[in-house]
Amino acid sequence: MFLAALDISVNVALPAMRTGLGSDLHSIQWVIVVFVATRAGLVIGIGNLADKFGLKSIFILGAGIYLFSMVFISLSDTLSYVVIFRITQAIGTGSLYAVSPAIAAQSFPTNRQGLAMGFTTASQALGMLAGTIGAGWLMLWFPWQSVFLFRIPFLLMALAIALIFMKHFRRSDKSLPLDILGGLTLMIGLCSLVIGLRLGRAIGWLDPIVVSCLILTPTAMIIFWRNASKAEYPVLPKNLLKSRYFATALASMFLAHMGIFVIWFVFPFYIIDILGLGALFLGVMLAVMASFNTVSSLVSGYLIDRIGHRIIGLTGLLSLSLGLFTMAYLTPDSNLFEIGFRIAIVGIGIGLFQSAAYYQVISNTSGERMGTASGALSMSQSFGTVFSVATIGAIFAIISQTENNLLNASGVLGTDLKVLAFMKAYQDVFHIGSIVALVSVPIFTLLSKRNST
Repeated sequence: MFLAALDISVNVALPAMRTGLGSDLHSIQWVIVVFVATRAGLVIGIGNLADKFGLKSIFILGAGIYLFSMVFISLSDTLSYVVIFRITQAIGTGSLYAVSPAIAAQSFPTNRQGLAMGFTTASQALGMLAGTIGAGWLMLWFPWQSVFLFRIPFLLMALAIALIFMKHFRRSDKSLPLDILGGLTLMIGLCSLVIGLRLGRAIGWLDPIVVSCLILTPTAMIIFWRNASKAEYPVLPKNLLKSRYFATALASMFLAHMGIFVIWFVFPFYIIDILGLGALFLGVMLAVMASFNTVSSLVSGYLIDRIGHRIIGLTGLLSLSLGLFTMAYLTPDSNLFEIGFRIAIVGIGIGLFQSAAYYQVISNTSGERMGTASGALSMSQSFGTVFSVATIGAIFAIISQTENNLLNASGVLGTDLKVLAFMKAYQDVFHIGSIVALVSVPIFTLLSKRNST
């Protein structure tokens, strides 16, 4: 989970990559788009393969592909090669995300499953913290390739640990047939949706590529859904989707990440453009959020084993919503403490909720489907961020432009115009993010009697 979350460093390195590869802003976005699309489209299928061939085998294979990708991305001197190896990296990253929660669950006793999920989500938060701070530091002294090369020691460590210590895991059942049609249609449907949504705002919703992707998505998903009823061992069985424990956790995870991601694509412009404090201050604020996320994840895991996951998850969602709501009222004059306190509330909420959501799914999923369930959780996170950029990002652009026109018509000019228009849009989208997170509260509570799927 730590290794997979380190990829946040690529966002920090994008400007340097654009310069180093001689690319433009539009083209360099493919470094992110193909990675997110491939990971989202394949992660459930990879989880399904882990259930068939074993968690250890897929973990080692995924880490090996990740290592291969890091080396060849660093050796690439053109954008096209970087994009190709980012696709292979997404396969490796998807493998790590798909099997890590399941490995953690099987490594802890039954009465410590909450702590297992706490370690899982804390590792992810720690990876985001290390990726953000580490990339910022590396970009000061080294070329863009360093954000890929510096992960290699961690990969070698992970592979060594897996080969030496991962010995006591459930045996796989290789006799189960592969659902090739289900895996292929799910990949096509999800990849098309991610690419369509990511490119819609960048190149226009009527662009042939975007329209083709958005048409292909429902077609592929209809075929996938029909196949799920016929396949002997479907990639994503319908009985899993019909489980309230599974469905409510995925839906609330999707909404929570849709709300959270407002911070990642709007908050940086507030820090840099409005406050004029620079990338270092932004990194510190994001580190505050990640630090509180890490600690609250561990605390959450400990408490889940003692008082149950529902109250912890609901507390986390309420904290997340409250944190986003209070961040809407930051001003051009807000100080370090005001900003840090608010974003810390968000970090606490993320840690509490994610541990509870992972626990809810893993503890109610039978062992032979644990990889699939883990992959589905990762997919819901990915789609929450994608939908946030596509929808809330579009709303931000519309509000900002509308407010800019109104203020201009009122005689407001220059810097004041820019600041006032931005702050109006900033406040509105953080309110929206808060509401989206709050909507997940009743969804998370729609739990049926404890079951196993």
